[in-house]
Amino acid sequence: MHTESADQRTAASKRATLVSVLVNILLAFGQIFLGIVGNSQALIADGVHTLSDLSTDSLVLYAIWHGSKEADEDHPYGHGRIETAATVFLGLVLAVVGIGIAINAALRLTDPDTIITPAPITLVMAIITILSKEGLYQYTIRIADRYQSSILRANAWHHRSDAISSVIVLIGIGGSLLGLPYFDALAAIGLGTMIIRMGVVLSWNAMKELIDTALSQDEVAAISKSIIDTDGVVDLHMLRSRLMGGRALVDVHLQVDGNISVSEGHQISENVRSRLISEFESVDEVL
Repeated sequence: MHTESADQRTAASKRATLVSVLVNILLAFGQIFLGIVGNSQALIADGVHTLSDLSTDSLVLYAIWHGSKEADEDHPYGHGRIETAATVFLGLVLAVVGIGIAINAALRLTDPDTIITPAPITLVMAIITILSKEGLYQYTIRIADRYQSSILRANAWHHRSDAISSVIVLIGIGGSLLGLPYFDALAAIGLGTMIIRMGVVLSWNAMKELIDTALSQDEVAAISKSIIDTDGVVDLHMLRSRLMGGRALVDVHLQVDGNISVSEGHQISENVRSRLISEFESVDEVL
């Protein structure tokens, strides 16, 4: 990735995360306050979840700041794996939060005296939360896709999971207001379950990157075809790929005509390198 592009990626990622911090502060305050005043267990749980988002946003900012540093003597491949490690931690935090929400709601269900019908104002807060979180998702995922940022994509889906969970909260509060008081607690359990699943998926995908899992078979096949189609390439073998902070690193052995000079062979390899980087947005380096 060129330095200018890397700088743009870092700036855009920081901007997206700071917007997320501001929105989450406002939402968490509104959700917890109105959840307490309006007697909605699901809305309070959603507010605590939003509050936990602030810690993960801080983690994302840290990872973006340090992950964007240039390669050095101790980290010749750059610091992109900091993003990956942070994504693993982010997923685990999500899973723990989800477990806590689900257990707390389940305990409430066992004690009917703790089930209270929420006030109508909590319904309005749930709608505001859904619209805000979906807006954050759309904003963040566009930046993540543009700059191929795995941690921003994880944070974007974090926002989407928040929006979906808030829909469950909306249904729960609505059901309680319609005379089904258990709906609010059931919504909190459903919310917790969804958060657990999202956290596990995020951590698992990041773990696959940490252990150098290759690109998909379709991507590898497309890269292989592009190499073969390059003038001067006779064949290839030992094509390997891995991810580093959402960017792909590719290693390949080229076979060229044995009668050409070393400099001509080198030029062919440079043509392959340039072609792959220009044709495949995810490819950051080719050896």
